[in-house]
Amino acid sequence: MKSIIVGEVEITALTDLEGPFFGLERIFPGVPADQWAPYLRRYPWAFADDRMLHGRIGSYLLRSPDRTVLVDAGIGPLDLGVHGRLLEDLEKNGVRTEEIDVVFLTHLHADHLGWSLTAEGEPTFSRARYVVQAAEWEASYPYVGRMLSPLESFGVLDLLDGEEPIMEEAMAIPTPGHSPGHASLLVSSDGEQAVITGDVIVHPAQATEPTWNTRFDADKEQAAFTREMLLEWVEADGITLAAGHIPGSGFGRVVREEGRRHWRALEGQERDALPQTEEEEIYGSRTE
Repeated sequence: MKSIIVGEVEITALTDLEGPFFGLERIFPGVPADQWAPYLRRYPWAFADDRMLHGRIGSYLLRSPDRTVLVDAGIGPLDLGVHGRLLEDLEKNGVRTEEIDVVFLTHLHADHLGWSLTAEGEPTFSRARYVVQAAEWEASYPYVGRMLSPLESFGVLDLLDGEEPIMEEAMAIPTPGHSPGHASLLVSSDGEQAVITGDVIVHPAQATEPTWNTRFDADKEQAAFTREMLLEWVEADGITLAAGHIPGSGFGRVVREEGRRHWRALEGQERDALPQTEEEEIYGSRTE
């Protein structure tokens, strides 16, 4: 399942890269190896093997009657021995870069902003406003300022202050912890809702284990608190989630079984996440 409908908004999952990225001990250094066993059985599609995650660097495309929004901009054409395929995935979904009205950056880590600028330092999405929390920009500027400073020079950068709409059907909501100004996106239309979570949740096991922080969570206590609050909310209201690092589409819901929360992938996600060939597993963007 590559797309869901939320009222009048279509949300399409896009993939820049997908494959076996990190060993469990590296990405979740505080989690003993034996505690992964039940999740290996429940979510085999989210593991490359019993010591490594099968992950994704994904984005989401929102299409409403009057706006086209890209949420996060992938890892881009970085020199990692691989080349992100976000732009090709956009094209396969019938969208040209100049048709994007808004680029919403959940946060400013390298795997979420890579396609923001062209090799010549110009905005890749030439007609778009680039939107990020002011707190995130200020905290990240010493690290990414040189990379993203052309967005200011071209006058296309908009800084948010907490909860603010980016279009009629989508509201930025602060979800700090992974980074100081991390934000998620609440999509609401015709009584239906979905939340694009950025890196609040990066693996389905965290639906059950909200205190499992990644190495990259800057404020681990805050990250765990934010995750718990988000899970409590979406479970109570039956809200669909979209998590860009969960393989396949990243679409899922939080359900309760025998008193514990679990991630339930939307129909077809497990199939989409299974590797097809070694090359597709590492480099491929799933579109079928």
